[in-house]
Amino acid sequence: MPTAAPIEVELKLAVAARDLPRLRRRLERLGPARRVRLETIYYDTHDGLLAAHGFALRLRRVGERWIQTLKSETEAAALARRGEWEWPLRRPRLDRACLADTPLAPLLARRPRVSFAELFRTRFARDTWIVEEDGACIELALDQGEIRAGERSEAIRELELELESGAAEALPALALRIARAGGGRPLALLPYGDSKARRGQRLAAGAAPQPVKAQAQRLLRDLRADDAAEAALKRAVGRATEVLLANAHGALAYDDPEFVHQARVALRRMRSALRLLRRQVEFPARLAADLRWIARALGAARDCDVLVGQMLPAIAASFDPGLGPACERLLAQAQRRRGRARDEARAALASPRFAGATLALLAWSAARPRGGGPTLQTLAAKLLQRQHARLFEAAHAFAELSAEKQHRVRILAKRLRYALDFFAIALPERATAAYAKRLAALQDELGAINDAAVARAHLRTLVRARALREALDAWAARTRRDRAIAVERRLARLRERPVPWRRGAGSGGGR
Repeated sequence: MPTAAPIEVELKLAVAARDLPRLRRRLERLGPARRVRLETIYYDTHDGLLAAHGFALRLRRVGERWIQTLKSETEAAALARRGEWEWPLRRPRLDRACLADTPLAPLLARRPRVSFAELFRTRFARDTWIVEEDGACIELALDQGEIRAGERSEAIRELELELESGAAEALPALALRIARAGGGRPLALLPYGDSKARRGQRLAAGAAPQPVKAQAQRLLRDLRADDAAEAALKRAVGRATEVLLANAHGALAYDDPEFVHQARVALRRMRSALRLLRRQVEFPARLAADLRWIARALGAARDCDVLVGQMLPAIAASFDPGLGPACERLLAQAQRRRGRARDEARAALASPRFAGATLALLAWSAARPRGGGPTLQTLAAKLLQRQHARLFEAAHAFAELSAEKQHRVRILAKRLRYALDFFAIALPERATAAYAKRLAALQDELGAINDAAVARAHLRTLVRARALREALDAWAARTRRDRAIAVERRLARLRERPVPWRRGAGSGGGR
């Protein structure tokens, strides 16, 4: 039977090249560093069996010593908890017998003939310091070097904080103090979820990171109906922060607009949960202001992505063919605006303010809840009914409302949907799924009205030709009118559906 895993708790921070000299000066105030040069060989099967199951197997040379290490992780996380097993070796050769008492053993037992091959290597210099404060002992390690897989290479430039003893929240708290130390401009020490193993596995495969979807199943898994509200909220915020960070790193390095989209959805879900429980759980006002700032930065870029990638081609297709040349010029202008919005979003994501906000979120979510307080089960009906009432009160005579009030209805529908996701564990499963399906259909219609309004607002600032401006206004008015009628139908159907938070609403068993 596999032995229990020794758990490694670690926070990894990406360091920009321009910040390295200042970071090193700050770390040197902690005392003299211990420097070692490390060479590591990572292994896997030819079909990637270990990587597919969340394992990393390596040999590391430390001076004249060799150490075999197996690590396990279920998913990438900046504030990571990984299983770790280590064995000193007399020679640089994998010892398969060491793996007999680890979770990898059952996997290998099913494939006894499988062999390991070198996948990639890392070479880097590591400077380490030990910090003891606030009841925690933390090892700081500044790593500089490279990952190499065949002809491909990638720089290593990161600061790792590993918890020797104490509470996990001490790691981001210490990182914040280092980032803000010295009285000068803060450092952008951005939490980073990918281990060297994951980065090397991608490099060896020639693959790029993929956007991480901010789905409710990912952010709210493992919640229970009898969880205290504060504990549940901290877990949800912590996971949403990890998804936000993963997509932020993707957006900084790649042009795929889905990175910004999923980062924004993670942020929206996080802010929705915080707003939902604001009377039950305290949250720092300064951090709430940072979240609003991040939302604005991402929102502008996302609006431009939707405009150029989805809305403008559909709008142009509905116009008279004679406006084709004018639409092409308009598309070129919109693409330039999108480029500026993306640059501004990237500047925000690479800033010390964003890095500091994510560290503060990790610290807040990792802190031990005070204990007690209402549970999800006791809060669900009351808070969902409040959101439901606000939506239908605001949506009365929807087609006759102003654009601003229609936008408010869209926001309230989204908040009800996110609240339903948050409390789903405390509700009947089938009734909740049926209600969520109708609510999603309503959101789609409201989203189409919003997309049209945003597109019109953006494009009117770019359009000079009178004929094109009139065609755009006519399209926006037609879209709003037609979609408003559809929204009223969706609202009527949703009102007819029994709400799942009332006793007796649907069968199928609670969870």
